Amino acid sequence: MKYYQPIQFSVILAGAAFAIPSSSPPTKAITLSNGDTTVGAEVNALDTRDIFARADVDCKGSSLCSNSQSFKDSCARARGKIEDTTYTSGGAKSGVCDGHCGLFVQGSGCSTNGAGLANGYDLIRAGGCQACGSLHTGGGCLITMNYVTGC
Repeated sequence: MKYYQPIQFSVILAGAAFAIPSSSPPTKAITLSNGDTTVGAEVNALDTRDIFARADVDCKGSSLCSNSQSFKDSCARARGKIEDTTYTSGGAKSGVCDGHCGLFVQGSGCSTNGAGLANGYDLIRAGGCQACGSLHTGGGCLITMNYVTGC
């Protein structure tokens, strides 16, 4: 009976890859408004998972994103806190949050107004994202809905 070494080796490598524990993803500090005050929040910067992809919308987010109704409700309440102001990545206000859901602008030198942030939320949901996701607005800019801490 012949055994093919490349296949056996591939199976061993695949098993070893699943056995390696994953480390916690790095976090990124952002500034959001929770409707009452401006707060510092943290979001996982690199830990993403692909749920469903569209041309301008991706459904990537923290591994802590939840498809639970309470998380979705928090995101809807965050959308309701959008003000008629300018939201700037890295600025005094980069977005809004409620509970563990943040809706914010990402990217170097990126900004949008309140209507743009609300439209981003609507397009992320219309793009098939049930939990977290981002709208790619061009020039490396994103409107992102993601799990945050510190809201």
